[in-house]
Parts: sequence; C-alpha cells; structure tokens
Amino acid sequence: MVKALLIIRLKQIYRELIGIGLIRLVFLIALIGFLGLFLYTNTSDKTTSQLVSIGLLFLISILHSRRGDKLFLKSHFSNYKLFLFSEYAVISSPILLLLVVHRQWGSLIYFLSLILIVHLDLKPKYSSLNTKLQSLIPSDSFEWKAGVRKQFFIIVPVWIISAVTSFFIGSVPIAIFILGISIFSFYEKGETYQMILSYELKAKKFLFLKVKRQFQLFSIITIPLIGLFLIFNFDRWYIPLSEFLIFCFIHIYVIMTKYAFFEPNKKSAAAQTMGGIGVFGGIIPVFLPVVWILTVWFYIKSINNLNFYLNDYN
Repeated sequence: MVKALLIIRLKQIYRELIGIGLIRLVFLIALIGFLGLFLYTNTSDKTTSQLVSIGLLFLISILHSRRGDKLFLKSHFSNYKLFLFSEYAVISSPILLLLVVHRQWGSLIYFLSLILIVHLDLKPKYSSLNTKLQSLIPSDSFEWKAGVRKQFFIIVPVWIISAVTSFFIGSVPIAIFILGISIFSFYEKGETYQMILSYELKAKKFLFLKVKRQFQLFSIITIPLIGLFLIFNFDRWYIPLSEFLIFCFIHIYVIMTKYAFFEPNKKSAAAQTMGGIGVFGGIIPVFLPVVWILTVWFYIKSINNLNFYLNDYN
C-alpha cells in the first residue's frame, strides 16, 4: 500500500511538472543540476553538511505541519505514519546520498528525527485566530491579515523567544529565517479578481503597493530583533542585515511570481514551482543573481497578466 501511494505521489509531481511548460521545466532541471553540484561541492565540509541537514529537516517539518491529507491518510490507512516517513525519506534521499559519499556520519544522525516528525501533530488545534494584531495590519494587505491569522502560533512565539534570547548569536538569525520562510505561504493562492479591481490601480502601481507593504511589514517584525542582536553581538552586524536583505529580495520575487502566473482564487502550480526555485536560489548566495534576473522577468509578465484585469486604470 505504501508503494502504491508513493507511485501516486510521483504521478502527481509528474503532472505538475508537465503543467509548468517545457521552457520552465528545462530551466528547473538546469537549476536543480546547479544546486546539486553546489551541494555536492560544499557538503564535504562538516559545518555546511550540518546546516544543510538541519535546513532540510526544518522544511520537512513545515511541509508536515501544512499537509491537508493527514486526516485522510489516518482514516484510511493503519500504517499512514510509515507512508509519511517513506515520503520524507524519498525527499531527503539526494542529501542523504551526498552525506554518505562525503562520510558525514554525524549529519546523517540528524535524519533520525524524521521518526519524531511523523509522530508529531505540528498543526495548531486552532488553525486561525482573530487578534488585535490583525487589526494593526493595513486593510490592503489582506495576505498578511490572513497569513498572521493562520500562523499566529508560529510567528508570535518565534518572535518572543528570539527577543528574549537575542544575546545568543544564533537566536535572531534563526528567527528571521523562520519568519521569512513562513511569509512565503501568504502569497500561495491568488485572490479573486474582484479584490484586485477594488484597488483601482494600474498594474505597475498595484505591484509597487504590494512590494512596499511587504517591505514595511517585514521590517516592522524583524528590525526590532536586529536591533536587539546588535546590542549583544555588534561585531556580527552583517549576519542579520544580510539575511534581512536576502529575504526582502526573495519576497519581492515571490510576489512577482504570484502575479506572473496569477489565476483568480487558485493556487498556480507554475507559481509554486518557480517560487520554490527562487526560495532555494535566494538562500544559496551563488544563485541570488538568478533570483534578481527572474524577478525582472516575472515583473514584466506580471504587468502583462494584470493588465487583463486592470486595463481600465491605465
């Protein structure tokens, strides 16, 4: 049964890859190849291999917490946890292979936590929450209002813990990473076209407003943490500032990707795929120029795509 479910999952991935188009598929394969080469070269270092392992496990934890099929699997399959473990093991297999090749046995031990992840219910019992915090967010930033409501129990505890423990050198950078990654989900699904029309702005001004609000709100939650970090670790000032700027670039990229492949009230497979590429590309510094180039490309596509809805305001 586990084998059959994995085959179904692979077929789903295949259909999504076909759906993004030939040119983007070729680009995706090329970028994955460069990413694989980069990881192969750098995972020979002990510290890098540990960071890669921890980063991948963190991403798997996020994936596990946001799965919508856990109740279905639990209801229909007695060994659903074995399926989850098998799926996460398949996802991790390229990294596991690199660690074996470079004999990074210490980093391999981290992946034993996959057993723990599949046994945890990482999704809060209250998936959405209305608080005073949402009322402070501008009404034209509905993505943030909805995102904060859904991820309140991630964003707020991470922020508070980071602020309290900011004297530890790794506390604030880890918090910025978690907050930066969490925000990506705010832009997963396209809004209704009526919501776009309600702005009464032409395409360029609409995108500028989205980017401006994203920068403002992300700055509000991260700059206080950066300030606390600088108080205790001023000699390492470049760590949180670089991380902040990188996430700003990636967030702009994600916004452009969303509207380049915008479909009203839908999750675009192409947007999610290209958005994921940008996330990995931005986190690995050598690929950051690729993110900049793609941002410009998707900005042009976003303008053309949004003009269909906002042509009356040009």
